[in-house]
Amino acid sequence: MKINSLILFIAGLSLTSCFDAPDYPDTPKIEYNDVLFKVVGDNSDPDSLIIVIKFEDGDGDLGLRATESTAPYNLKNYYSNKTGKLFDFANEGAEDLMTIDDIGVIDTLPPFEGFYKCISWDTQPEIYYQDGTQLEDTVYFQFNKRYHNIYIDYLILEAGEFKKFDWRREIDCSIDYNGRFPLLNDTPDKARVLEGSLRYGMVSTGFKPLFTGKTMKLRIQIIDRKGHFSNVVETPEFRLSEIQVN
Repeated sequence: MKINSLILFIAGLSLTSCFDAPDYPDTPKIEYNDVLFKVVGDNSDPDSLIIVIKFEDGDGDLGLRATESTAPYNLKNYYSNKTGKLFDFANEGAEDLMTIDDIGVIDTLPPFEGFYKCISWDTQPEIYYQDGTQLEDTVYFQFNKRYHNIYIDYLILEAGEFKKFDWRREIDCSIDYNGRFPLLNDTPDKARVLEGSLRYGMVSTGFKPLFTGKTMKLRIQIIDRKGHFSNVVETPEFRLSEIQVN
């Protein structure tokens, strides 16, 4: 199945900077507020699944710029075949990268097949030599949890138990719906108490064919710029027809 998917930060953020600042911790806290399903056109048009959460944060370091893609906000982490730890670009060479050649030597590496091609092996790594040429190899990686700042799990009721729907595994290496929301504080390096609500939309042609008639819920967590993970919240159980809006 081919699914057209898109992550969309929907304009509709409400934000409060407190004058009589409450004593919030620097780790963000979130609270479920709403979930909506908006149908657009016919089955060939993407529909929107929208969540709304309330948040509070003691130092206001929430959000990422679209241009922030270097450490610690890089997408992928690479590893050393000598140490098993994060690859040290300053002190290790290309021969020290954990690559497809290490399968069989390092028994914890996943195979280069199926689902693992999407989540563990990079066939076009954005790694460059000093002369500017790109490394041509298949390199092991893990996704960096700090690249995204909002994480969404889809939970589907099957045989009386909610199970996670893995977009990458189920839909031929599709994207998932983890994403980024932009800076909520214009001066993120200056501590500032923030509270408000965040409206986050996910757009896909696959929601109706995949989930119509099924009982589901969403699990949500956010991360601040320093890497503090919020609490985890879940929506109530729902069917798409029950939360549909015009």
